[in-house]
Amino acid sequence: MADFHLTRLCAAPPAMVWDVVTDFAAYGDWMPLTRMRVDPGGPRLGWGFTGVSGVGRVRFSDSMLVSAWAPPGDDGRGSFRVVKTGRLLGGWAEVLVEPEGAGTRLQWHEDVVVRPLPFKRLFAPLLTRASERLYGRAIDAMLARAEQRAQSAGSEERR
Repeated sequence: MADFHLTRLCAAPPAMVWDVVTDFAAYGDWMPLTRMRVDPGGPRLGWGFTGVSGVGRVRFSDSMLVSAWAPPGDDGRGSFRVVKTGRLLGGWAEVLVEPEGAGTRLQWHEDVVVRPLPFKRLFAPLLTRASERLYGRAIDAMLARAEQRAQSAGSEERR
């Protein structure tokens, strides 16, 4: 329904970008009016998390399960995939981090489906544009945090 692919470049190293984009408990920092619930322990295959968005009684849950998990290896490449398992939102997201020059290229590909499926045609164009903007802003904020951490780490090393 809302199938979009965003690519960003970041000055931080892949491992630092990975640490920020896989901190699912912090996603509420990036997504407006959202608070997060995460399973115990760290992310891994089968691990789940839920974003609860809304105001007052008007809320919905976006629950997800990690279906692929490959942290950055020696080559600096890492990826994960989550599957949306909620009653209202379905679909998936795939994220790849990889070295790009002295920094990182992040690719975020997501397909969001609003249930029930008859709403697909009605909401697809609006949902795609809104998702690109919302996730684009969230990703930009995540990468800014990764760059801040990289700068702080560099400052600590020079002391």
